[in-house]
Amino acid sequence: MAQFDIYPNPGTKKAEIPFLVAVQNDHITSKTGATVVIPLRANAQPVAIMAPLVEVAGQGQYVLSADEIFAIDTARLKSPLAKLNPADRAKIKPALDKVIGEY
Repeated sequence: MAQFDIYPNPGTKKAEIPFLVAVQNDHITSKTGATVVIPLRANAQPVAIMAPLVEVAGQGQYVLSADEIFAIDTARLKSPLAKLNPADRAKIKPALDKVIGEY
């Protein structure tokens, strides 16, 4: 399991959240059996910094829903179908800072 891999959502809300992007670093994931993911929402409105649009290769654009970050058992994630590109990876830290930063 690699950081920034994009997986099909194994949960029940596949229509609203078709994909999950792994954001946890590989070293931690290999030790815990779980990984932190951010949902990629379809048909959602982007929000500046906190919920930007990202590209899933061959699938289109989705909203990175940073405020819905969670951990999932790695066994639930099957084969990745894409990897987040470098430009979209750069949107993750600012999004998370917006969600959990001090104001």
